[in-house]
Amino acid sequence: MHSADYVAGGAMTTRRAVLGSLGGFCLAPAAIAQPTSRSARVAAIDWAAAESLLALGIEPMAVANTGLYRQWSIEPVLPPAVADLGMPEEPNLERLLALRPDLILISSWQVAQRQTLARIAPVQIFSVFESNRTPLSNALASMRALAREFGIEEIAAAFESRLVHDFEQRRRRLQTTQRPTVLLAVLLTDGMRITIYGKGSLLGDVLDRLGLENAWTGAMPIFGRITIGIERLLELPDFWLLYMDQGHRTQVALQRLRANSIWRGLPAVAAGRVRPIAAVWPFAGAPTALRFAGIVTDAMSGNGAGHG
Repeated sequence: MHSADYVAGGAMTTRRAVLGSLGGFCLAPAAIAQPTSRSARVAAIDWAAAESLLALGIEPMAVANTGLYRQWSIEPVLPPAVADLGMPEEPNLERLLALRPDLILISSWQVAQRQTLARIAPVQIFSVFESNRTPLSNALASMRALAREFGIEEIAAAFESRLVHDFEQRRRRLQTTQRPTVLLAVLLTDGMRITIYGKGSLLGDVLDRLGLENAWTGAMPIFGRITIGIERLLELPDFWLLYMDQGHRTQVALQRLRANSIWRGLPAVAAGRVRPIAAVWPFAGAPTALRFAGIVTDAMSGNGAGHG
């Protein structure tokens, strides 16, 4: 996700001016409203936290970059009344201050903002990509912790039960098919590279839980994704390639790849084992993992035309 200039409402206020105004803005601990019900006012700068709130039946009062969020995270639906906080890398502090939330949710990669945001409201980290557990395990644990804040643990438990049941059903469905390993990718527009998702990624975690083997077993940086030249694909065993369809960008990539002899020579391409799948936000939480499991299962069960 790329940063963009963001103007809220009327006159533009500089970030420095807003930070200055926060210098005199503080509340005694006893005056800070603690979220104890689904009516509490919560701002989610992290999208994994935002979709988890919605899955718990809690409507956030504000979310970072709502327009882009709605493009990537279509389920659960983000209500139209939710305020836009601008880019998650640099949220609109003026708007956040005016909204006066009871709680602000951020990701672990946004911790540099914590001290500033804590001058507006209590801040809680919604962790997904931590080394102690897999991303989906972390997302579910963070969701349970959030549910405890609101006293709705039973809703989180019901969601997790549904997720476990759905994954088991899809795993059984896939066991009836004979498939080689799977490579999850985003095709880059230069027609020479792809970004792939492996161990440590939320999407790779979904593959594991579905009983599918990830074709990429090499070392991965943080977030479990890496960009490689397509010639590296020649080193991998036979695989199915599932690429996330990002519209025009993907069409440009495909057009250039078809002119690339290395791409055309890949066994997966020659055999038609290349399929587009719906794009999801790869740094999301449990609701996206649940949706992505359905997307992968449909693709690997033959519900879709392969092309390359």
